[in-house]
Amino acid sequence: MATSLRASFPTNVIIPRCIPFIDRIQNPLALQKSMDRYFGVIYWGSRPLEFFMKIFSLCFMLGFLLLCFGCMFWVNPLEVPPDMYLNMWFYLAASTFVILQWITLFPNRHHYAKIVQYLSDLQRTDPFHPFRIRSRAVISLSTAFLLAMNTSMAIFWGFLLFGSCPMAFVFDDSFVKKLFSVIYPIQSAYLATLSNGGMVMCFAVLLVFTVEFSIIGENLREAFSNWNRDQIRSCIKRHQRLLEMVNLYRDKIRFFLLVVVGLYFLLVTFSSFLVVLQLHSGDVQALRYNVINAGFSIITIVLYGVVCDLLEETIREVGNQVYSSAWPSTLILDRKHRNVYNSGKRSLMMVIARSQQKVGFTCGSIYQMSTVTSMQVLKFCYSAFTVLWNATN
Repeated sequence: MATSLRASFPTNVIIPRCIPFIDRIQNPLALQKSMDRYFGVIYWGSRPLEFFMKIFSLCFMLGFLLLCFGCMFWVNPLEVPPDMYLNMWFYLAASTFVILQWITLFPNRHHYAKIVQYLSDLQRTDPFHPFRIRSRAVISLSTAFLLAMNTSMAIFWGFLLFGSCPMAFVFDDSFVKKLFSVIYPIQSAYLATLSNGGMVMCFAVLLVFTVEFSIIGENLREAFSNWNRDQIRSCIKRHQRLLEMVNLYRDKIRFFLLVVVGLYFLLVTFSSFLVVLQLHSGDVQALRYNVINAGFSIITIVLYGVVCDLLEETIREVGNQVYSSAWPSTLILDRKHRNVYNSGKRSLMMVIARSQQKVGFTCGSIYQMSTVTSMQVLKFCYSAFTVLWNATN
């Protein structure tokens, strides 16, 4: 019996003609895998050169940051412009959040590799499923949009923080100052790309999970409508495996989400502080860039909340799709087939009951990651903005 897919995932997006290559992408995790090759925690290179380059970059980054922290204790706040001194501490705080992102991801890299491989195998098993075909472009464009926003923010902060390296104010040698003035923007770009790699991985995997649960919901509804026992058994096994993987992902990603929320809270709050200063000084050009930067940070926070809510709703929708199938006309008690009836009834109740259990993506098991949480974070940011505004008036 032909059925239409009842899912809230947006697949009716018209792809512009200027980017036709999007339709040729077979794996929606392609961008994530490309970034992870050089900046992620999953892939560590099949050749020794790739491995040592990755290790060298990370060690150099950590050494540079530790040196910056050490130099901050030698910087005299009275001899440095206040805005420059504030930029130094902001850079160190943001860099610390980026390092924490990587630290929270690294111990669970084997689990992430297992999850990404499983989702990629599902894509390869049935690449021509209509819903997979329609969703690939949406996932690819969504992750590219997130990456573009974060990259533009990194470029903005790179220009804003340029020249605020603590070592440039500690060492008097001109050669050392020139050297650090070159290393500082390179280090900032590397940190931003490192953060973007983790952000893209988390975001893309959440979207692919949403697609796979939508597909398994459709398959289960068709199986119960046609009462195909082999198909029901196969779908239930796949549903169990998907739930196992999404629960594993939830457990391993919770501290990363906490660090992400903390980082963007810092970005929005500091942008608000700069907006307050620029409103008083009348610097319209800088004000415009800070407002755009704060807007991008807000969009990123909201996007994560929306995607987590979308995945939760899609998982619950599996039970609704099974219940709305044609099982009342196919699951009929018959003395000759009592065992079949009891087995089918147990399968039906098991899928419906399990689908109604909340997965619950959390930020460090402290609070739930959802649209409501995102709005609460933005309220905190607005409170910080009003406090700063009143304090400077």
